[in-house]
Amino acid sequence: MNLKLWIGWVAIVIGVCAAVSAFVVSSTQAGQGLAFGFAAFIAFFGAMSVLAHNRAPDHWGLVVVGVVMLALPFLSGGFNVDRGAAWTCWVAGGLALILGGIGWTHDKTQTQDGMSEWGDSQRLRHRWSYGIGRAALAVGGASVIMGIAFHSSIAGTAVTIGLGAMIAVVAVWSLLASEPTHDFLLLAIVGFAMFLSPWAAGYAGDTIAWAAWVAGALATGLGVAGYLRDERMDFATAVRDDSAERYREQFR
Repeated sequence: MNLKLWIGWVAIVIGVCAAVSAFVVSSTQAGQGLAFGFAAFIAFFGAMSVLAHNRAPDHWGLVVVGVVMLALPFLSGGFNVDRGAAWTCWVAGGLALILGGIGWTHDKTQTQDGMSEWGDSQRLRHRWSYGIGRAALAVGGASVIMGIAFHSSIAGTAVTIGLGAMIAVVAVWSLLASEPTHDFLLLAIVGFAMFLSPWAAGYAGDTIAWAAWVAGALATGLGVAGYLRDERMDFATAVRDDSAERYREQFR
């Protein structure tokens, strides 16, 4: 097993262990929800780094989550009385930061030469790619409508409408983008955040929580499917090669 796969699997184990720890050692609902949410994201980025071809965005995701988890107990006063959640964040966040940093420093930097601007990548995209964007747009719009229609807590309504709108915006980006691979990854991240939000924001007992779970799961599935499909096809490279060829044809 090479280094990058090892980093991904270790991150999954750390995320799962931290998620379990959040329920076992936390003494407050707020601390438990936040620790569990960020621990789940460690496992999420670990899984993406195992499955993806270009692991740099996933390793960078581990770095960001690790930094946030390390800082969170100092920024939130609720952790002053919940030492279990605080230590879960510190330990898991520190390990995620180290793993992500190791992976990031070993990733090869891709040259951005702006060649994609000369190509017509829309003709290279498959119909399923547009289908994912349209489906995600429908999911985001439905989430906003349900957030307005359901009478729920302030947190549940705000999160459902806000993240639903973000899903819709990212879906539009993926439809308009010349190369939507990273838009699909962002869609998966926002969808996963929405799926975790009822536990993290403390409205799991509200009716609107089901809207967040269903919409979040759908958006996550769509984003992961699009991201991994583009990664396996190396769509970004295909776009750059096509763009370079068109550039040479136009200016030679």
